[in-house]
Amino acid sequence: MEHGLGSVYLSDTNYPPLLHYILFLFSVAHSTAEKLTANIHYLKLITLLFHFIAGFYLALLLKKKDNTWEQVLIQVLFYLLNIAILYNCVIWGQFDIILSTLVFISIYHAYKKQILISIVLMLLAINFKLQAIVFLPILGLLILPSMVHQASVTKIMQWLFIPLVLQVILLLPFILTGTLENVWIMVTESFGKFPAVSLNAYNIWDLFVQGYLYDVSDTIVVYGLSYKTWGLLLFFSTSALTLFPLLKHTLHSIKTKVDQNIPLEMILIIGALIPLLFFYFNTEMHERYSHPAFIFLIGYALYTKKYAITILACTAYFLNLEGALKFLELRNYEILFFNRVFVSCLFLLTIIWLFIELYKIKFIVDKNILLEKTSNE
Repeated sequence: MEHGLGSVYLSDTNYPPLLHYILFLFSVAHSTAEKLTANIHYLKLITLLFHFIAGFYLALLLKKKDNTWEQVLIQVLFYLLNIAILYNCVIWGQFDIILSTLVFISIYHAYKKQILISIVLMLLAINFKLQAIVFLPILGLLILPSMVHQASVTKIMQWLFIPLVLQVILLLPFILTGTLENVWIMVTESFGKFPAVSLNAYNIWDLFVQGYLYDVSDTIVVYGLSYKTWGLLLFFSTSALTLFPLLKHTLHSIKTKVDQNIPLEMILIIGALIPLLFFYFNTEMHERYSHPAFIFLIGYALYTKKYAITILACTAYFLNLEGALKFLELRNYEILFFNRVFVSCLFLLTIIWLFIELYKIKFIVDKNILLEKTSNE
């Protein structure tokens, strides 16, 4: 950072611009490299700030007319004091909570039919970490009916022009220093930069591939396709199953010209499933990449009072993180609880359980639509 923000992509980095803005501002607050190194742990205060912002929006989502803010606060403590979430942002000091917060707030505003702010926040999320793109289909399906019903020349210009201007502003330091091409190279080369089956993610590959998966290339061909291609096929196919109920609801809203409310529990399950599927089936996954799922999972538990599935998922996530970092320095990491296959099975059980819950909701929604259609006839 000593050479300026615009020069950051002259080094070997595979992170989008927004993260570098945060790091640059943090470095500016310290006059020397020695002070920066000595105070590097204060970066955790930034992650904690976003942790509480996420908790605030979770409270907004859960607030109903028949409960008080005190009751909501007690509920949200289930998120704010969650050991798996805190492990990531406090013990490990990772920035995944910032991505999760931006994505969650974007989906929150999409649910509230506030199109522009939801688009802007998703743009910021993508500029923070590229994996946020997996949420674009959810956002698109959520806001499409509202866009159709609210469409006007002024609105369309706002939806297109404001995000475009924001993106140009974020890229401006790199445009001015002539390193914009390096940004594009970072984007295109970040996928496949570490061609391993798993980068400490305890996922489906632990069920089928032997050995230390960090050292196993995902270019190995099995039944005519590479591990990487198989992973992408599994991710896209299961994502299609996840998004289908939302797609059906979106098309119905557009067809009937009524911007109908989507059940909140459906949105929360889909918001949890997509990052879990991304983490579980793809190769080259780090142990932290399932993180955005958990605020949606905890929101689902608090909204429906169905806690078991969320506790199961948080347990799997915590075991994966501790199995990779070994912060607690336990005597034995070979016991069942930290066994990669065991933790992978916990994640798989969570995914199957979420699919069951999702299609239960879909059945109820479809039944209500049919009854409404019958009564109108």
